[in-house]
Amino acid sequence: MLENFYIATIYTALVVMFLSSAILFAFHKSGDRSRIILAAIVAFSVFNYIPVLFDALNGTFQVPVMSVPRLTLALFMILSYTLYPIEVISPGWLNFKRLLLWYAPIAVILIFYRVTLLFGVEYPVYSSIVEMLPHYADFNVAFRLLLCIILCLPIFFIFYIPYTRKYNNTDRTWMRVYVISGIIDVLSYLMILAYHTPSVSILYFHCTMAITALRLYMELVYRIVDKNVTNDELISSNNIQLSQEPSNGLFIRLERYMLDNQIWRNPDLSEGMLVQALGTNRTTLAKAVREQGVDSISSYINKYRIQDFISLLKDHPRMSIKEAFYICGYRSRATAQRNFRSVTGKTPSEYLGR
Repeated sequence: MLENFYIATIYTALVVMFLSSAILFAFHKSGDRSRIILAAIVAFSVFNYIPVLFDALNGTFQVPVMSVPRLTLALFMILSYTLYPIEVISPGWLNFKRLLLWYAPIAVILIFYRVTLLFGVEYPVYSSIVEMLPHYADFNVAFRLLLCIILCLPIFFIFYIPYTRKYNNTDRTWMRVYVISGIIDVLSYLMILAYHTPSVSILYFHCTMAITALRLYMELVYRIVDKNVTNDELISSNNIQLSQEPSNGLFIRLERYMLDNQIWRNPDLSEGMLVQALGTNRTTLAKAVREQGVDSISSYINKYRIQDFISLLKDHPRMSIKEAFYICGYRSRATAQRNFRSVTGKTPSEYLGR
């Protein structure tokens, strides 16, 4: 009974992965290069699962997952899944040279493995970490345990990627969600390495399907992708007006700085950036804003973004809501929708009559 459920789970995982890849490919024209990268990686995962399904259909439910080639393949997939957020966070940062450097550890590990074989090192077959641990002092076991540790490292590289303010297509929340889901994915795979049983494998495949669905949602629904905005659209904020009758000199300078630079269109705009630009401190700036009837700096920035959003769609009726939100500095559709409703009391579609 468990074996049949195991086969059904692998088959379902294959279908989910295939459909996810197909959907990403189908909508790649509305996105950027990162969507193509994610679709290709998910498609490659499909090909990895096909031999597992055939093994299960032939009655083999436990394969030697602790072999060096299999661990190297796992590292290759983890490195590949990290390429996608790199392209999202810093579009264009990836080039051929950096790609070679990124995958260089794979070549180093395989070459080292081949050299050890030439020197007569034997790699006994083990099906799990638990089975190997009593032999941890052996070189072949220590080498494979080191590879298991290395599997955990690539996902944290996301925090070292240059986070470009001008071209980034996401926000920090998206980064945290992707990192957390990536950690869960790696830990679930390590669980298979530690206890390679059909029940643990079933749990892993369900986890993989859930993470794939989450990544698909975050890519197609949550994240607002650059629409290659024209220069005319980027400077068309003439309808944005100064707050009425500001009496505070600092607030007047703040308003002029916002309008002259259209700084609200920077998705990373923060209170700290405004404080530094105006040569003041957080307390004084917050007080100046509150004196004008605005609750906080974030509400003040949001006010400009919503005004800009409405102005853009009035000037460019054919522009999509998603595209206008992107121009105004939002990278999360959920955040943009929530902030718009908090200001206008309506959804963008209701407000604009679309």
